[in-house]
Amino acid sequence: MKRNEFLSTLTGSFSVACMACLAQACSKDENGAPAPVNTPSTSAGFTVNLDTDLKAINNFVARNGYIVIRTATGNTVASFVAYSAVCPHAGSTVEYNASTSSFLCPAHGSTFSSTGALIQGPASSGLAKLAIEISGSTLKVKA
Repeated sequence: MKRNEFLSTLTGSFSVACMACLAQACSKDENGAPAPVNTPSTSAGFTVNLDTDLKAINNFVARNGYIVIRTATGNTVASFVAYSAVCPHAGSTVEYNASTSSFLCPAHGSTFSSTGALIQGPASSGLAKLAIEISGSTLKVKA
């Protein structure tokens, strides 16, 4: 096999594989809504040890589909906020930017304020705010 025949065969295979991945990423359910990519794990719960994590204002922890942010000093419920990290548009995981106190969905560009409110779509609603409880030095997100 000649070199350019080999390269044509090789790049053709990669193109097919890439198109299959793109089609899956943009798939929709029966109702035409985007298929969720990420859903929070509600069975295991989500806890944060306040003795080791979230010690300074605007520190955050992001895992298991949740984002918890310290907004004030003291280990009281009023000093923290928790949001679902699942973008309401297509179910991708949003990222928190501590320097701007905002959220960004890297999949399609939706942005959300520090309160989880929608700033710019394609999402049509804000992030889900979650209740938290604190017992001693353990913060638990209640989904």
